[in-house]
Amino acid sequence: MKKPNFLYLALLVIPLAFPLIGTGQDFLNGSFEKNGNLCLINASPSVFNANVKNTFAFGNFRLPDIAGPNCGHGFAKDGNWFVGLVAGSTSKNPSEIINLELSGSLRKGSKYSLTFWAKQRPIAPDIELGLCNIDSLEGQIFNTVSHANIGAEWTEVTVVFTAPNNGNFISVRASSPGQISGVWLDGFEMNEIVQASNPETISKTLIIKNNAGEIPKSNFRNEISFFPNPSEGLFKVNAESSDLASIVVYNMLGSPVQEYLATENQIVDRIDLTEEQPGMYFVELAMLNGQKVIKRIVVSRHL
Repeated sequence: MKKPNFLYLALLVIPLAFPLIGTGQDFLNGSFEKNGNLCLINASPSVFNANVKNTFAFGNFRLPDIAGPNCGHGFAKDGNWFVGLVAGSTSKNPSEIINLELSGSLRKGSKYSLTFWAKQRPIAPDIELGLCNIDSLEGQIFNTVSHANIGAEWTEVTVVFTAPNNGNFISVRASSPGQISGVWLDGFEMNEIVQASNPETISKTLIIKNNAGEIPKSNFRNEISFFPNPSEGLFKVNAESSDLASIVVYNMLGSPVQEYLATENQIVDRIDLTEEQPGMYFVELAMLNGQKVIKRIVVSRHL
């Protein structure tokens, strides 16, 4: 039973379409924290590659960037560092490409969830995502994220895709939307999706969530955690000094499954997913001051 002084909303989920999250590969440096601790704006690919581990720039624009909190370009979304790519004004003009190394090869034909954060600078390009097994080769494209989905603040992008080959590098290419454009990128994560028996086709392959504002991770995102995580369905919300106004929990299809709203007499401090399917969920937390952050929790029945 959930606490009666919570305002609680449960929405129906189609069981056969629900994806479960399995163990799998992840990025070796998806948040770009393994670097030379240098602000590198318009760096050459060779300098960039020497400073940013497990990340390989080789586009023909030849001006990749990595920035931190003291570089004059704002704050990272995950950790302290983030990278930037630029595209020319037409499809014939040069564009930047980076390949991000995974901890192992994906399996051709298996379904995966790729999540990352993006922010326009100041006009965003389209982002082509591909998979390959060579660090300096653009991968076989499996999805293109439209520039229209990337905002002026950090935007969380989740792409559900079927691996086109057995590659261990995700290629990220800034593709021109018709004018010179650029994008900041951060927080790449990969998860394998294991479908339930007799699965239906997942209809939504792209989930976009806009952040309420550019907030230093050390001042907001790090203040919120869940315990235990993973859990069998019950999560304690640790918000430290943050004042939570509401929590919305989304499944991997982007559908809300639960909502908790704070009342005058009761804070929001727990999530109950014991009646939901195992797997990964996105949790959108809203503060009393209007700020929002999205984090992830995992429900497992095999702890």
